[in-house]
Amino acid sequence: MSFLNAFFLFALSAAVLPVVFHLVRKMKAKQVPFSSLMFLKATPKERVRRRRLRDVLLMAVRAGLLALLALAFARPYLPERALPFLADPQNRSLVLMIDRSYSMQYGDRFEQARAEALRRLDAAGPDDEITVLAFDDVVQQLTPLSTDRTLHRTVLENLRPGYRTTDFYMPLRRAEEILADARHQDRRIVLLSDFQQNGWGGSFENWTLDPAIRFEPVSVAQDAADNASLDAFTLTRQRTGDRVAVRLDARVRGQGAPAKARKEVTLRLDGAVVDRRASPPVAAGQVTFLPPPLDGGVYRGSLALTDDKLAADNRYYFTFPVEPRPVILLVDEAPRGTRRDAFFLEKALLPADDGPYRIVTGGRGRLTAAELRRHRVVFLSNLRTLTPAQTDALRRYVEDGGSVIFSFGDRADATALAGPLRTLGVGTPTGRVTARAVQPFDAVIGTVDLRHPIFSIFVGTGAIFRPVFRTYMRLLPDTSAVVLGRYDTEDPFLLERRLGRGEVLVYTATFNADWTDFPVQEMYVPFVYQLVRHALHESDVRYDFRVGDPVPLTGRPGDVWDVQTPDDRLFKVPVEAAGQGFFRETDAPGLYVAALGRRQYHFAVNVDPAESDLAVRDPEEAYAAVVPPSETLPAPPASQALEAVEQRQKLWRFLVLLALALFAFETYYAHRQAPVRNVSPPRPNPSGRVA
Repeated sequence: MSFLNAFFLFALSAAVLPVVFHLVRKMKAKQVPFSSLMFLKATPKERVRRRRLRDVLLMAVRAGLLALLALAFARPYLPERALPFLADPQNRSLVLMIDRSYSMQYGDRFEQARAEALRRLDAAGPDDEITVLAFDDVVQQLTPLSTDRTLHRTVLENLRPGYRTTDFYMPLRRAEEILADARHQDRRIVLLSDFQQNGWGGSFENWTLDPAIRFEPVSVAQDAADNASLDAFTLTRQRTGDRVAVRLDARVRGQGAPAKARKEVTLRLDGAVVDRRASPPVAAGQVTFLPPPLDGGVYRGSLALTDDKLAADNRYYFTFPVEPRPVILLVDEAPRGTRRDAFFLEKALLPADDGPYRIVTGGRGRLTAAELRRHRVVFLSNLRTLTPAQTDALRRYVEDGGSVIFSFGDRADATALAGPLRTLGVGTPTGRVTARAVQPFDAVIGTVDLRHPIFSIFVGTGAIFRPVFRTYMRLLPDTSAVVLGRYDTEDPFLLERRLGRGEVLVYTATFNADWTDFPVQEMYVPFVYQLVRHALHESDVRYDFRVGDPVPLTGRPGDVWDVQTPDDRLFKVPVEAAGQGFFRETDAPGLYVAALGRRQYHFAVNVDPAESDLAVRDPEEAYAAVVPPSETLPAPPASQALEAVEQRQKLWRFLVLLALALFAFETYYAHRQAPVRNVSPPRPNPSGRVA
């Protein structure tokens, strides 16, 4: 037996007081002269013996009463190791949280964390229930809360770090939710991590852990980290005829010793080493590569930095297409002597040898399925009408990914064009409108959607609202069409209708100067370029993603993309009813390829450079961020553990109850009256003495 307050054992000496009082108050015979004994009764010897026995018993009871009180105040307990036949009252519900973000790949941090988790597993009691949580910026419960040691060990031994960033908030919330349904009162969270500074967001300002749960942070980042990484990659392309000159800029960032050392950066294109450069010996230096001009095709490459203790951020992957100059078809049947839309569009798009686009002009006879497939964008300017066959060919062209841009003019017949425009899902033209017929002045652009890619470059400037429109075609939009801009008369200025993988754009004025002065405004050329770039989907195609990002894949509903990962795993991604599917298995950096029939889409996935900053928090700071401010760090195990054992046993209660029982017995026994017996008077004997 052990005692929590052993100081009170000194009070056991009070148990000798009843003995002392008994000895001091022991009755002695006193001689008293008396005239005659004939009227006195003799005390039987049996009564004297009983009285002596009663006094000894009361003395023992009183001494025991004081001893029990002293033991109760000393708060005794039995060491639980000495009670193997009893169920362990110290059973725990434990959440083992192990950080698997890519900063844990630094040195042997993850191996240390896994070894500590296995040690905690081995030290757990047979009835302790445990669960294993692995986390980065997402959390995954790998095992249920159970006593299955074999399952927990197997999962921990097979666990590996990933390539995502660190976030502590959601994993801790998940651990708290798991322990809310735990069986045992002793509930604990053990967090094994490097406690990277970037993982502690502002969410902890409004949340703290349940005070009933004990939190134990265990750091595996004892040493100062030295790390270099690739950051802020930029790819710039400049077209020269059908070839493209490429410039690659990458920033090398260093932390610790690497900030003062040179690092070699290697450029690879399609698996071949193209160039090697040394980075400046500064904390953040830029490296530039200028490979030879490239022909058409899809290029896949990487930049590789000299390896250090954290290899995950020493690679940057990229992919980009070099396509022949897009061919734009301008269908304009206006007489050559007039101010044709094609003339203004050709001048705006600069169809020179070094221009970004190649322009082809022609009449409606080019609107066949075979001819349309040769062009990326088709302008239909000032057409009188379209035949059903031409309308059907245009619809199939758009559904397959092409783009059509309508505009009007004096030759346009609203009645004849109503059917084709309705077939393309745009709306119904009702006729030409002279602005001064509906208001005292010419029309101007009243509102535009500045969030749309076509108008995004005009944010912060009012130049887009300067052109004056004397005449325009009034159009009643279809319910599926989106109005991107309106005149100040509230009539549509520009509409968009997505159809399959392509789209139809309708500009309700002319690209020449017949109806408007737009072509002589400084915003005309940027506007035309934005129209073409959007029609070519240049702003929509993305080739660079980060680990964990969903990758959109477009197609017809029911299509299935095949996506191959850098480690040669194959996934199938169906296209939903909205014409888009998402590939979400971007859990590793590298070069991916998606295929749908003969279509191929190459994209690159890289780690988030923010995780390369290996600045960490101390475990004490982590504890303070999680535990309510009124709480303090757990006391050293001795005092707190022993007090918990004593609280569970509560032996002092039994001692107090026993002391109360002895007190009641002593009170009753000390005041109990002995029974009176009749004793015959003494008879004198012949000698004259009383017998």
